[in-house]
Amino acid sequence: MTDCGQSRKLTRAKLVVLGRDNCGKTALCVRFITKRFIGEYDHKKEVTYRCQKIVDKEAIDLEILDTANKCVGPAASSLESSIKWGDGFLIMYSVTDRSSFESVSRLKRLIDHVKQTLGIPTVIVANKCDMENGRVVRTEEGQALASDLRCNFYELSVAEGTAAVETAFNQLVREVRMEFYRHLLAMDKRSRMLQMRHALKNKLTRSKTMQW
Repeated sequence: MTDCGQSRKLTRAKLVVLGRDNCGKTALCVRFITKRFIGEYDHKKEVTYRCQKIVDKEAIDLEILDTANKCVGPAASSLESSIKWGDGFLIMYSVTDRSSFESVSRLKRLIDHVKQTLGIPTVIVANKCDMENGRVVRTEEGQALASDLRCNFYELSVAEGTAAVETAFNQLVREVRMEFYRHLLAMDKRSRMLQMRHALKNKLTRSKTMQW
């Protein structure tokens, strides 16, 4: 996250989109940024998108990292680097692919491990809910998993519209903002405590000097 500047507002955030191949990560990013839907993508490398959005009447510059599938093997270290880079995370799976659903918990644990803290801004998105004939993951399963992981949950179809996609991303931006302000409050509290300790030390030093 960037510094808050004079206004103490978050003006820039880095979001990371995680999930197995073919669950719709790239389509999700493109839908959010351009409002267009493109169904087929064929890239094996990470792509970073940049855009400015208005969330709750406040402008924010976003960098959105669309990751390749690097959950296992030697590429896992690269995934850890991507997680270190990010401020907030969107974990995606397809309701037509149970293996993508099963990877969600592993990815969330990896985020917690890399960030060395709980409560990292994270939302879970289930895609392709328009494909009911191919569904293998029930809505209730996604809701239960998100509840266990303490994440907001959205089931949507990137192919069918923009509104639900924007809702999920906007919620993630809100969570990143909240974390930013919590960090500021913690820094302010620490600064006040240090000032109080410094003032008390000076007072004790003056008291001892006067005694002599």
